[in-house]
Amino acid sequence: MYPNPDVQEIIETLVRQIKSVLADNLEGLYLKGSLALGDFNPETSDVDLLVITKELVSGEDFTRLAAMHEQIQRLPNRYTNDVELAYIPLHAILNFRPRREYPALERGAGEKLKWKALGANWVLEFWTVRERGVRLFGPDPKGLIPPISKGEMVAATRQVLREDWLEWVNTWDNPDWRTHAGEMRFVVETMCRVLYTVAQGELSSKPKAVRWAQETLQEPWRSLIAQSQSWNAGGVLDKATVAQVEAFVRWTAERLQDES
Repeated sequence: MYPNPDVQEIIETLVRQIKSVLADNLEGLYLKGSLALGDFNPETSDVDLLVITKELVSGEDFTRLAAMHEQIQRLPNRYTNDVELAYIPLHAILNFRPRREYPALERGAGEKLKWKALGANWVLEFWTVRERGVRLFGPDPKGLIPPISKGEMVAATRQVLREDWLEWVNTWDNPDWRTHAGEMRFVVETMCRVLYTVAQGELSSKPKAVRWAQETLQEPWRSLIAQSQSWNAGGVLDKATVAQVEAFVRWTAERLQDES
């Protein structure tokens, strides 16, 4: 189940510590993301989890969880800063409302557990857990998370594209980070997954969506996608290439608007 011993160690440590802190308030704990979808890349992927609680995490437990995550981040394991997760009560999943805040941890050195507003993209995360998630603790996720229709998947994808990605490129105000090749590759691959989700009604890993897009889309996007696969963190792109990435985001938004 685990791609390497480091991933196994960090997951087993998280499961053990989360169970210890939450005790009877823990409903279920599941792997999502690339580990669930089957395209985990040991060099670039993160460790994604959903923690389902019976009730909203209390202030006392939040403090204990935050301290626990900081302790885990100090362990000699290469994935200690590559963990992303959220603690969401079951009733909130059954009646999910975007923009409400729940305890969440993002990937990155120095990141801490915080109360974060979760967006419509979490509809897609719930689908992944229900349909492909790896159970680490608790019942089969199909018994907790109700079915999510293709229409709900498509609507959530369009909302994320409109409210997050399109708004994001409309407010680019830092010319330095925009040339970071790793960031731009992430943007291109995410647009591929957006298009795949709307076309197929299911969420895929980024590598699968990239392969589908290269077989499906026309130029100039096919060449841009192929080119993006060589972009790595720390690399620098020229302004013309960054402009193509921005154009790809806008084209994706316009295409999905026309199809709605």
